[in-house]
Amino acid sequence: MDRSRLELEPGLWLDAERAVWLEKPRVLAVADLHLGYAWAHRAEGNLLPISAQEDTTERLIRLIDRYQPNEVVILGDVVHRAMDAPALHTELRWLALNVGERARLRLIGGNHDRQLAATLAAAGIALEIDEAIEIGPHVLLHGDERHAKAAQERLARHGALNGRVILGHEHPAITLGDGVASRAKCPCFLVGPGVLVVPAFSAWAAGTEARDGQFLSPYPRLAPPTHAIAILAGKLLPVPR
Repeated sequence: MDRSRLELEPGLWLDAERAVWLEKPRVLAVADLHLGYAWAHRAEGNLLPISAQEDTTERLIRLIDRYQPNEVVILGDVVHRAMDAPALHTELRWLALNVGERARLRLIGGNHDRQLAATLAAAGIALEIDEAIEIGPHVLLHGDERHAKAAQERLARHGALNGRVILGHEHPAITLGDGVASRAKCPCFLVGPGVLVVPAFSAWAAGTEARDGQFLSPYPRLAPPTHAIAILAGKLLPVPR
């Protein structure tokens, strides 16, 4: 049995590589790349190491080669901080070129992407930034909606279509233990009525403890998760909350 993938409902798959696969429209979605994380922190005076190259794009390319999608959607926070830095421009060009030659690349703006349009233009990249993208009955977005009423209306509209709001933003993780000494904090998907929260794709993301219920986005607050699906040793493990 392949435990690296799980069909949450017909045609909606979760992948232990922190991705969502919408089978019928052939759309691959990942959240929170936070490209340029180390460079952004160094620009603020925090001396994070830059000797190890980020492998975010390479991991994404491997997923694309596996699934052969028509479209790849990034659910916001494409960059950690939009800034005029050659290293970030190179990373964005690498993303646009290597993904773009395999599938249509679509970007959703997140709260870290306020100046992303200017950064893309400075890097010579012609890509639009969407607020949300509807795929069949589902809507894909970042999740940093400020107005609960708008979030409630969106949940109701897509719920009536038997769809989900699929979002990032939260960087969800869950701590698992054997009750004695061993404990591990694992990235996870969060599943609630009409909501699917996707873990951060960035390897830098430590993750926010899902059991605390302190959600940034109104969507999981309005439709609290009923269970988590943890990623542990390359496998998916359903965990009741």
